[in-house]
Amino acid sequence: MSAARYLVADVGGTHTRVSLTLGTLLLENTIKKFQNSTADSLEIILSQYLTLQSNPYIDGICVAVAGPVAQDSVELTNISWTIDLDQLKKVSQAPITALLNDLQAQGYALSSLDDAHIEHLFGQKATNRDKRMLVCGIGTGFNIAQFVPTPYGSVVPPAEAGHARIPVRTERERWIVDQITADKGFASVEQILSGRGLALLNRYICPEVPRTPQEVIRDAKNDPKAEDVINCMLGFAGSIFGDLALTTLPFGGIYLIGGVSRAIAPFIRYENYGVAFCDKGRFSDFNQQFATQIVIDDFAALKGCANYLAQG
Repeated sequence: MSAARYLVADVGGTHTRVSLTLGTLLLENTIKKFQNSTADSLEIILSQYLTLQSNPYIDGICVAVAGPVAQDSVELTNISWTIDLDQLKKVSQAPITALLNDLQAQGYALSSLDDAHIEHLFGQKATNRDKRMLVCGIGTGFNIAQFVPTPYGSVVPPAEAGHARIPVRTERERWIVDQITADKGFASVEQILSGRGLALLNRYICPEVPRTPQEVIRDAKNDPKAEDVINCMLGFAGSIFGDLALTTLPFGGIYLIGGVSRAIAPFIRYENYGVAFCDKGRFSDFNQQFATQIVIDDFAALKGCANYLAQG
């Protein structure tokens, strides 16, 4: 029996990546990237893509979207698109249709990623990706997804963890959270663990030199004050991810994704991230067994969509 042919898509705020697969195998020569501003809907982009591919028969379609999926539909925040299962079925004529949050798709991809696309950052170096895992995405915003293996296939439930309250462990962190609360009314994780979080931390820590997130990362290589901004973010990240490790027990590892994750990864050390990750009272030693790694596969969400469809 031949492998099923799937249509998978990863919809971001600016671009949409689309590909065909044979079962879980991503056909890299079919990957196309579309600019969202050129179309009024995802349906138009998918129609154009299928025309380019000579309108093949599709057994299933799955789309990963940066936003919460509710009642089989999602409204994007950065563009005026609404995506629902009826649209996907209409454009693809596929008998199986699915919508996933983008972090869910990243979670479904974890078990099949090539080792060459994963880099170790902190903690245990030996990991078993047959066990429970956690994806943490730091980019325009912040969110997580937990990969839970079961005898009947993997489950990756959705989350909106970026809107949880920020934990604090030092006097400076308390002062920063108090400033955010005074300015914004509520201090959420996403206000620090995101691109705009770098600019916000710089405004509090180094107000005499206003910087964009890109400038903070650029200057941190030579400017101790800019580096201190990143160290502060990593202290918060270590504390937050350490809490998540205790609440989800990801013995298969914690996996960072997103543009900001990649930018700050070279700065991760025990002194900024690790000490906060393991600062958990009598469970401090327990937390040392969890690995933190980073995913460097731009097509992981597409692979996750295929994995989701293939497990039925």
